[in-house]
Amino acid sequence: MSGTVAKWQSRGVSDLTLHHDAARSTEALVRRLQHRRFLHEHADLDAAHGAATAFVERTAGRGRLLEVRDGDAHAGELWVLSRGDELAVVDLALVRAQDAVATRLLLEELARAESVARLTVTVSPGDPVATALVAGGGFELAATQMLLDLDHRLPAEPDVVLEPMDEATFARWEADELENYARERARAGESPERAREVSRQQHAELLPDGVDSEHHHFFVGRAAGEDGRPTVGTLWLSTERPMAFVYDVAVHEERRRRGHGAGLMRAGALWARERGAHALGLNVFGHNHAARALYDRLGYHVTEEFLGKRL
Repeated sequence: MSGTVAKWQSRGVSDLTLHHDAARSTEALVRRLQHRRFLHEHADLDAAHGAATAFVERTAGRGRLLEVRDGDAHAGELWVLSRGDELAVVDLALVRAQDAVATRLLLEELARAESVARLTVTVSPGDPVATALVAGGGFELAATQMLLDLDHRLPAEPDVVLEPMDEATFARWEADELENYARERARAGESPERAREVSRQQHAELLPDGVDSEHHHFFVGRAAGEDGRPTVGTLWLSTERPMAFVYDVAVHEERRRRGHGAGLMRAGALWARERGAHALGLNVFGHNHAARALYDRLGYHVTEEFLGKRL
């Protein structure tokens, strides 16, 4: 399908419209994603370009590259994904930053026309256009993507020791994790139904073989300096990409506020570096202020923010 998909007139000053042409080249989009998103993960331009290309191809079935026009003039383009009851702006490039607010109104009009309940926008640090688009628009921080460079100084002997989960422990952990992840997504703004659906879907895709799923590693953390080395929490790491990734870290309730969260994260960083990872990434929900403060203290930096609003 191609043609005009939404229109908004800015008080007679500009006449911005969104257009979808299925034949429009994605070359510029791939280059932007290569630098904004995938270079962090791969630390190599060619590998990042390949990952960006694969991402666009993989999401093409639910993605659209929309051109922004001011009259007949090209004013920018956006890559948007339809995800259940959400319209997600993954990439945004406008010729003029002052068109950001008008573009947001266009997107809101498009979302409502498609009966979408939620609009989300990805914002990279230092991106003035995406920052202007969400500013004053009623958006809330849903989640933040962060990264730790593993040449960062790490303790030689962490105060938490990691041990692989056995199958029985994994089964109990996974049942809790499915519910916890759905609950966190709902707190971040998704509908409870959508949050449960995404939780089930992502776990099924990531962990087809349970505890033995390729590239995924599940640990129980034990306090190294205490008698009997009691269990303090759990950690789920992935090594599917050159950048290792923390999918979940949890401290047992009775062991909280004793520094074990930092201990689990340091132990995970050491484990990943020993296996050749150049960086360790994670995603933290916007409402989890304690976790965000911990990651800041440990030296993580922001690579992307995801902001959303209900319509």
